[in-house]
Amino acid sequence: MEIYLVRHAEALERKEGLADEVRHLTRRGRKQASKQAKRLKKRKVRPELIITSPLVRAVQTAELLAAELGKDAVVAAQLCLTGDADAETVVTMLREAGKLKSVMLVGHEPQLSHIAALLQGYEHVAPLQKGSCLALSWKPEKQDAPAVFQWYAVSGKKLITSARKVLVRSV
Repeated sequence: MEIYLVRHAEALERKEGLADEVRHLTRRGRKQASKQAKRLKKRKVRPELIITSPLVRAVQTAELLAAELGKDAVVAAQLCLTGDADAETVVTMLREAGKLKSVMLVGHEPQLSHIAALLQGYEHVAPLQKGSCLALSWKPEKQDAPAVFQWYAVSGKKLITSARKVLVRSV
C-alpha cells in the first residue's frame, strides 16, 4: 500500500472569536495546495481513497488534491484525523483498508508525524510542513514490517529522497 501523509496547506491563524474547526485556507494556502497537487500528479500519485480531517482547512486541501489527482479517488472525512485521536487508531484504520493500493491522509500536526513514526517504527520524526506530502510504502498484512520512506515533497522546494533529511527530529 502506498500511503501519502499530507499536512493541510496554510490556513488563517488562530484568533479570538474564530473557532479552530472553521479556520479555512488562505489565498496562499489554496495556491500552495493546487501547486502541490500538480506536483503529485506528475509523480503519478493516484490515491484510491483520500481520508481527511473534517476540519475546514483539511477538507479544502483534500478537495483541491482530489480535483487534480483524479476523479476516481473517494474523499471521506474521519474524526480520527482531527488531531485528537492517537496515531495507533489511524494505523488500525489503515490496516483495515489493506486491500487498497493507495491511500492519502490529509490532516494536522503533530498527529501526522506521530503516524509516520509509528508506521516506520521510529519513536519520533520531524513535523511535516504545511502543504507537504510524505510518501511511504507499507505492507499492512506483514504485522512486524515497518513502512518504507519513499520521498517527501515540501511546497515550493526540491523533492527530498533521503529519509535522514526528513525523519530527523530537530531539537
